[in-house]
Amino acid sequence: MKRLGWALACAAIVAVVPTSVWGGQSVDEVVSFDPSIGQNPEGVATDFYGNVYVTLAPTGEMLKVDSEGDVSTHATFDPGGGFLLGMTTDWFGNVYVALASFDDTTCGVWRVDYQGNTERVAAFTANQFPNDLVFGPGSQLYITESIGGSVYRYNPWTDELDEWFTDPVLAGDIDVSPVPFPIGANGIAHRNGEIIVANSQRSRLVGIEVTGNGDAGDAEILVEDDLLFGADGIDLDIFGNVYVAVNDQNTLLRVRKNGNIKVLRDAADGLDFPATIAFGKAPGHFSDLYITNFALFSGPEGNPALLVTDVKRPGKWWP
Repeated sequence: MKRLGWALACAAIVAVVPTSVWGGQSVDEVVSFDPSIGQNPEGVATDFYGNVYVTLAPTGEMLKVDSEGDVSTHATFDPGGGFLLGMTTDWFGNVYVALASFDDTTCGVWRVDYQGNTERVAAFTANQFPNDLVFGPGSQLYITESIGGSVYRYNPWTDELDEWFTDPVLAGDIDVSPVPFPIGANGIAHRNGEIIVANSQRSRLVGIEVTGNGDAGDAEILVEDDLLFGADGIDLDIFGNVYVAVNDQNTLLRVRKNGNIKVLRDAADGLDFPATIAFGKAPGHFSDLYITNFALFSGPEGNPALLVTDVKRPGKWWP
């Protein structure tokens, strides 16, 4: 295990909250970071051992917070002119992470094993923006590509990557984008034979059917609402409800299957440009939802942090 350096540990990790106080109806701070040195957390993922992984998007660091609350650097990447973004884990303790570096030699999906060794398993081009990923049917990895409004599929058994679904329904809107490219397809989840994708700049959740042979079938807009403008990371509970981190509005939403939307947490609870969410997978944490405060545009007064809140419903953590 590679421990954080002394300077990082002292200057950046402001607070680590013991696991015994995680949960409850409030939003609790697990780890806080220093925005003055680019420590803006974007991606979050959990594993069955009680570890929580966090990406510091601008610096390219992947941190691990273990079940005792100890923080270490699990892996490091060169983010180039971009960011280290969404993550997911598999049954074997590997972490898969999207690196949108705008560099042909590094952009894509990387696998990080339990010891922190890294390997690029799916190569994207410099003009693409791989953003988030989830395991779906057949243990395939589904990856959103935000600029093209696409979902790619990676087969970890054959190492094949294909463009699975591209459609205007997933395209972003450059006119409202805070960056010089559109951010369309973003957060991704799998629910009962369909892939659900959040379109950040079109304020919608889109469902894409996975057919019997694994191809993409029909797509439909599941819900479209102004409350979803800035929708980023998503996750599901065991009832199929979709939880959405909405960065532009500093909210955490729950979207039921009938399209009903409820604001669960907001800026008054400490949310600051929330980016990605992940349910806990370890016993005692099944209803804990971890949230990254990206705080990208909040300046020195921002609150970049890893947060956790108990939503009183267990997460769906199996494909």
